[in-house]
Amino acid sequence: MNNDIYRLVTVKDGKSDTAGIVKLLSDMATGRLKSDLRLLNYYHEVPVSYGSTITAVEQDSIELSVHEHQAVVMKNDNSTLIKSKYFHNELGVHCYAAYVNVPKKTVILHNFAYAQIRAERREAVRVKVIDAQAVTFSYGEVSIEGALVDISGTGISILSPVAPATTADQSGLLYFSLMGIPLAVPGVFVRTVASGNNGHICIFQMKPDRRSDTVVGQFIYQRQVEIIQELKDGLVTE
Repeated sequence: MNNDIYRLVTVKDGKSDTAGIVKLLSDMATGRLKSDLRLLNYYHEVPVSYGSTITAVEQDSIELSVHEHQAVVMKNDNSTLIKSKYFHNELGVHCYAAYVNVPKKTVILHNFAYAQIRAERREAVRVKVIDAQAVTFSYGEVSIEGALVDISGTGISILSPVAPATTADQSGLLYFSLMGIPLAVPGVFVRTVASGNNGHICIFQMKPDRRSDTVVGQFIYQRQVEIIQELKDGLVTE
């Protein structure tokens, strides 16, 4: 999971926060608090979230019984987010997976820290795109070209080999195809969120018309179905 999904938050200090989280989890395990734990991961940007049961607490780690889909994603991420009404100021908790057994649906978590779950503030469902589909953002005589990274009903991210020579709020047209259907969608450049050896990830806000909105919606639904199937296929390979 990346920082677009969560941001670590310090309430008192790292050691005190961890101790307080473990105390709450211990109280749930012993029944002093009613357990309401729910785990949250994102698989290709699609949320995977199921309830879980604490089976053991040992010093600064806990053992949980989890849903098989959650176990598959956690084995890939090596981490998860925990949600509970008892956590400080409605924050979530980020932690790492020290052990994941998919067939037994068992995990051991440690290194707990409070986190603000940014992804839950998204206004629209976002999905990651596997196939490198070309996208061009054009305004005037300028074009920004790249490959589609992820898409929602209101936004799109592309990986561009060069940093865009434009400013925030620049309007233009986004040209790309989904399911073999060519689209030209009005858009606005928002920002570049990351850069590295592979290029620059650029985010655009989209303002689709009815036709484009329908095509994008159908594509997102199709990707969600494919992603859930990938999770099920992952269980078969375990």
